[in-house]
Amino acid sequence: VHEIEHLLIHARSPPIFQHLLTFIRKWAENFGIYGQVYGYLGGYSWAILCAHICHSFLTPIKSLYTIEQFSVDQLFSLVQSFFSTYSKFNWSTEALTLVPRLSKSMNNSSSILQRGSMRILSPTPPHNNSARATMASNRDLIVESFQRIENLLETINTISSEDKFNALKRILELKVNFPIEKIQTIIECTLSTDNPNELDEWIGWMKSRLAYFMNDCETKCNLFVQRNNSIEYQSSKNEGVYSIGFEIDEERLKTHRSFSHCLSRFLDQCNSYSNRKESMKISHKLLSIHDWKLEQMLRKPQRLKN
Repeated sequence: VHEIEHLLIHARSPPIFQHLLTFIRKWAENFGIYGQVYGYLGGYSWAILCAHICHSFLTPIKSLYTIEQFSVDQLFSLVQSFFSTYSKFNWSTEALTLVPRLSKSMNNSSSILQRGSMRILSPTPPHNNSARATMASNRDLIVESFQRIENLLETINTISSEDKFNALKRILELKVNFPIEKIQTIIECTLSTDNPNELDEWIGWMKSRLAYFMNDCETKCNLFVQRNNSIEYQSSKNEGVYSIGFEIDEERLKTHRSFSHCLSRFLDQCNSYSNRKESMKISHKLLSIHDWKLEQMLRKPQRLKN
């Protein structure tokens, strides 16, 4: 609660901040870059980013507006500032902080609390990095997403209020881009149980092991990885499929010794779940991007769960 209070004070106008945050969060969810468990940014990180934009771009007079007085034009201006600011921010060397005096010291900090490919620092001591689970692959995907929206806004007409409303609507209509164009291989992990309640528990355990596996793929195997941020549930609701994309082709990935070792360790960790029932099973398969897309077309309709 203490940290949230700091954000609300820093944002100048809590109602406007909440309005912007709701918009950005919806976009991030649709775009497939929301969720700390998948190595993307969690809710608190997105809140810090939005608080910084409100503080930087809301004038003292506008910060006094009620949400009823807050216009589409003003929301569009904040959204545009959000994507323009963060698409240009040097995430590889700089830390995003709401406390300016900390900026230089945190940029040079080697503290374990500040580590991560993106550094979005909590406004309260000890100023932990809320994005420390984000790795280089995911950082690149997040920044590319910022840049994609900035480029979109530069190419469409946004003169009138109606234009701006339509632009905001279009941003929210954009959907998850998985897999991106450079992905050549997909690994599908299929988790199954006897009933839906057990499946949610089983998937929850898999998610808790996922970060270690992804970190190993990137740091020990030097692989570019794209993580999906949703689970595909089969119609029976007793089976869920989670997909991970890799930049190298299927044959090279199959013969990649370090990757095989990391994958084996990940599966062993999943199977070591202390509350694992006999019906809780996990299997995997490697697919070329062509075969994966073909399977997607042939599959029956599924529901998604983040």
